[in-house]
Amino acid sequence: MTGMTRIPIDVHDVDQLFSTFDPSPFHEFSLNATAAQYIASQAWYAPRSDHFVIELCLRSRPASRKDADKVEAVLRQHFTRLAANEAMNLRKLIRTGLISLAIGLCVLAFCTALSRLVDNSPLPDGWREGIRDGISVFGWVANWRPAQILFYDWWPLRRNRNLYRRLAKAEVVPGKLSRKDAHADEVAPIDTMPIESGPT
Repeated sequence: MTGMTRIPIDVHDVDQLFSTFDPSPFHEFSLNATAAQYIASQAWYAPRSDHFVIELCLRSRPASRKDADKVEAVLRQHFTRLAANEAMNLRKLIRTGLISLAIGLCVLAFCTALSRLVDNSPLPDGWREGIRDGISVFGWVANWRPAQILFYDWWPLRRNRNLYRRLAKAEVVPGKLSRKDAHADEVAPIDTMPIESGPT
């Protein structure tokens, strides 16, 4: 069953949500980095099946439908771009992990063969065991990084990608700020963020 997570935003002016510098030549506006971080942080702990609704207010009053549509279009472009970047980073990470795994297995096979040669060598027992164990440990350590990538490192990128994809489908509606929502500005004072910010 799909639920809904509401994310209230109250600003002095709708232009505060936009960045004045956009590195892409295809978009007139880009979402402000502070606003994007706030929205993503509010959405992070929401149930993964929830649909997001951004409730937009200007000076504690419901925004116009025109402003809501404008913010929705920019938000969709922004998070679609972020989702595409995270998907690309995920593919690169998996490819790096597979290449590292192939190299690590080759190193392990070589070290295993070398340790057997050392084990059959006429070296003194202490030297022979120490060199053999050192070579074996080196072979296994060579597989530590690919194991970390393929077992652990890809999860955060996948979760970010999925979250951005969900936020790209978020609906922006004129908000209805109530007393219950009044604490939102104290937690994340979006209305005090600078109009200009760096690229996202």
